[in-house]
Amino acid sequence: MTARHAWLAALALAVVLAGCNRSPEQTGEAAAPAEAPAGATQPGSAPSEIPRSLVSIYFPSARESGLVGEEREIFVTQTPGDRIKQIVADLLSGPTAEGSLPAVPPGTRLRQAYVIEGGVAYLDFSSELTTLGGGSMAELLTVYAIVDSVVANVPEVRRVGLLVDGAPIETLNGHMDLRRPLPGDLSLVLGAKI
Repeated sequence: MTARHAWLAALALAVVLAGCNRSPEQTGEAAAPAEAPAGATQPGSAPSEIPRSLVSIYFPSARESGLVGEEREIFVTQTPGDRIKQIVADLLSGPTAEGSLPAVPPGTRLRQAYVIEGGVAYLDFSSELTTLGGGSMAELLTVYAIVDSVVANVPEVRRVGLLVDGAPIETLNGHMDLRRPLPGDLSLVLGAKI
């Protein structure tokens, strides 16, 4: 084989290989159906069911001093932190039932949720949380709407600490000591069996 023939053979092989690496869109051919990952749906098929669970989110009552629960659905997740984020997102979105009040000041956001050893969760909120008005009962109900919503629905968590903009806080509006994580207190839930 001459050098010219070897060069032509190499060129032909390069052209064939380049054609093999082209996408179906480039060649005008129909793409072969790819295997869908587990749990995914094909176009035109019914979506697979994503597992969900019911949780109770607590809001201050508009009628009496205490908390009232609202059932919500959240996605089943592997980690307690992800479960907490969904629960707090529902809490921040506000109540849907008549007779319930928002638990936190408008604009409050959850920045992060951390779960550490010993069953303690730390929830880091935006500074809007500290704009809570009202007296001691308003502060008590806001704090326990958060704490009870988490403790009652996340078995791995027994106490909840509140942070604002990444830093510990002493109180929201001067009535409660928030320097340590608090256990749940379902005695504030109206009609709860304790």
